[in-house]
Amino acid sequence: MLKSTSTFVLLLIFTVFTQAQTSQKNVISGFVKDNFGRPIPGATILLKDQVNGTSSDVDGYYKLHTNIPNKAIILVTAVGYNFEERPLNGKNIQDFQLIEDRNYIDEVTVTAHSKTENEQKVAEIKRSGFNVSVIDMNKHANEAANLTQVLKRATGVTIREDGGLGSNFVFRINGLDAKIYIDGVPMENFGSSMSLNNIPVNLIDRVEVYKGVVPAFLGSDALGGAVNIITKRRARPYLDLSYSYGSFNTHQAAVVGTFTNPKNKLSFRMNAFYNHSDNDYNVYTNEKYNVILEKTVDNRYVTVPKVKRFNDAYTSAMGQLEVGYRDVSWADQFYVGLTYSQNHKENQLGANINKVYGGAWSESKYLMPTLNYKKSNFLVKRLYADLFSSYSYDTRYVRDTALYNYDWSGSWISNQIGSSPNPQKDTKYNLSNYLARVNLNYDFDEARNQSLNFNYNFNTNNQKEYDLIGNYDRSGLPSYLGKHILGLSWQNQWFDKRLSNVLAVKYYRLDASKDIEVVSSDNNTNSISRQIIHQQKKGNYYSMSIASRYRITKDGGWKLSYERAYNLPTMTGLFGDGQNITPNWELKPERSDNINTGFYYNTFINDNHFFNVDVFGFYRLADNYINTRAVTQNGNANFQYYNVPGVKLYGFEAEIKYGFKDLLAVTLNGSYDKAIDNAKYTDDSGNNQISVNYGNQLPNRPWIYGNADISLIQNNWFQQGSRVQLSYLYQYTHWFYLTESYLGSLESKDLIPSQNIHSAVLSYAWDRNKYNISFEARNLTDERAYDNFRLQRPGRAFYVKLRLSIM
Repeated sequence: MLKSTSTFVLLLIFTVFTQAQTSQKNVISGFVKDNFGRPIPGATILLKDQVNGTSSDVDGYYKLHTNIPNKAIILVTAVGYNFEERPLNGKNIQDFQLIEDRNYIDEVTVTAHSKTENEQKVAEIKRSGFNVSVIDMNKHANEAANLTQVLKRATGVTIREDGGLGSNFVFRINGLDAKIYIDGVPMENFGSSMSLNNIPVNLIDRVEVYKGVVPAFLGSDALGGAVNIITKRRARPYLDLSYSYGSFNTHQAAVVGTFTNPKNKLSFRMNAFYNHSDNDYNVYTNEKYNVILEKTVDNRYVTVPKVKRFNDAYTSAMGQLEVGYRDVSWADQFYVGLTYSQNHKENQLGANINKVYGGAWSESKYLMPTLNYKKSNFLVKRLYADLFSSYSYDTRYVRDTALYNYDWSGSWISNQIGSSPNPQKDTKYNLSNYLARVNLNYDFDEARNQSLNFNYNFNTNNQKEYDLIGNYDRSGLPSYLGKHILGLSWQNQWFDKRLSNVLAVKYYRLDASKDIEVVSSDNNTNSISRQIIHQQKKGNYYSMSIASRYRITKDGGWKLSYERAYNLPTMTGLFGDGQNITPNWELKPERSDNINTGFYYNTFINDNHFFNVDVFGFYRLADNYINTRAVTQNGNANFQYYNVPGVKLYGFEAEIKYGFKDLLAVTLNGSYDKAIDNAKYTDDSGNNQISVNYGNQLPNRPWIYGNADISLIQNNWFQQGSRVQLSYLYQYTHWFYLTESYLGSLESKDLIPSQNIHSAVLSYAWDRNKYNISFEARNLTDERAYDNFRLQRPGRAFYVKLRLSIM
């Protein structure tokens, strides 16, 4: 289904694109960028003394239709930049590089009539009080990377992976669990095939990383922060295809296509990707850190210095098609969509690298129809409506049919004489999900000095589990999780827009239930009765937040935010995944009081140098902090989410950026976040017995980490319209304790060592970024990279990527 759908849509896009190209005459096109190579969206391009013109899009790209003679003068203007004009001289391709007007104060009035939705959001983010980073993913489009590799470089972000491509991960911002969204929709609604570590960068325009306070319009139970992934959406004919191949037999392909008929505004959008990796990288014994890899020789265990992972392949694919209308009288955007995805994941390890699985794997098939409607001036002037609804159905299998245990040689180990073979497992999960989201924003004036936002999310998850081998009577017992989240926020600006505030309140409703089978037995362990017990939990929670920004100078300002927020348990946290995550029905919502404050400063030093610095500190006081631990179940080491009664988190982060023209770009950042057990007493019984954990740092979590990104760029080196870029990437993680730091002597404590990861990317683009090729080397020094519960990540790896981008 995925293959046929993708082929049909590709042919459709190529056909309409070709027709659009052949029908265009006297077309002038090009890019409008600043002196540092960054696109300038919303620039106005027209022929001098003429009325009709056009504007540049989010890529800085424009296309102007004209019948004016070749000697005409073309004029380009953009708010905040000096204008430029030049004669056409018979050239249909005209690129512009505008110089910033340093006398201009960057407080732009944004209206739906003059700016795209993407530009409105970026402008709102920049002038808000939220501690937020915006990552332009178009800068990373030529990297053979998925979203995880790029997000790991963001300040304050930690992503703890269990292995290579497609592995499980723990995602946190400033030490707290964070939510992930795709175009404002929680990622958990997209099934297991859509994950941070398998979404190609080519599908994404930008990523918004909110730290601490999260805007109410995202409409979910985000606590420590949130990541909002904005996918590429173009009104013009656009096609982007990429394919990469690299170490461990890794293949990644992606396609993005959009087309809108200029006459009737009928619009098509398509996204698709395919990923595969054998993940057969080397892992090593390291006795210093209690990493012991063994195989059996003559019925005894022998330590081996190096082995390859052998049961860890991962394959995923996704296809999404949307059809609708845009920029019509009754809708800015109206799309009906269908998403299909599937994956196949072999399971090499649980929570312990010393325990090997030989025949465990899972697979899923997922289908989701969607409906999306957006309209400015909805019903009344200055009211913006964004409505979204989806229903998804996911069929998932978790299997382990191996009769015997395996060792690191890849061979099975026969059980002891007289013992029975391992029990086989074949479990089917049917999961259905419904989401309805309403987002309304009303501006009290055209300048948007006062705005009111209302957001409501209703989300239900139903799951049934079937034992396909035992055929127990309990098969098909349901589990349910439902959430209502309602948010109301007021955005205001004062003192000539120097002061900006966002005040918000939220309401959360949690409903969870499950049916379990209780079996009574006699003294001979014979079953004498069975009954189904229905268990449920409910809760109502309230939160509030404020985010403020004060612009001290034209180039710098101060931000302060506070919130009391909740993080509700997920389906995986409550009911497990049947594979590596053990359920915990007793898991409680996490609550935290979050304070964030800091300064920002960004300026242009003459026309050639750009400098930016952000310094922020944070303090979190969390109750029922949700953490992960390793537990043993049926002889296997698994993960489990659990509550720590009280945790105090504090720290700071800093990021410095420097740019010299479009020749050099440097980013340096560092983060420090400490998590201290803040539950003083062992229980609430009043015995006042002080907990041995009180005042100690939580184990198994990084607390000092940083990144460096240095890029050298050369334009028009080999030919006009070409671009060469060499990037050096560095990631540092300071050592941290795997277990409680207060237990045992210093020499006997388990820890995860400090890590220094060096990588490089060399890319070459020509014909104005139409054709692209890149080479990437990750972990150049083959560093032993340990991560979640000391599971080892891939070592040195090499990749090549080919990309075609047609506008």
